[in-house]
Amino acid sequence: MVERTPQAGLPPAHVGLHAGPVVFQDGDYFGRTVNLAARIAAHAGAGQVLVSQSVAESAPPQGVRYLDLGELSLKGFARPVPLLEARRA
Repeated sequence: MVERTPQAGLPPAHVGLHAGPVVFQDGDYFGRTVNLAARIAAHAGAGQVLVSQSVAESAPPQGVRYLDLGELSLKGFARPVPLLEARRA
């Protein structure tokens, strides 16, 4: 998706992913997992896919490698969060 948005004439996309439990209520999702994914996405630059350690530790898709970006302090989270950039292998 990130690679194809410019081809479609759209502005560059950026993505942030985190995995964990969520609360579903009235057609929307809430909770720490959603908040962390949003903070990670806000940190991603144009064309970048950033993921949390929990995403990277899950079964990685074929053809994807992760570049360790270190820990980042994110608003609303007491401890720094390890971030990785997902890239095509």
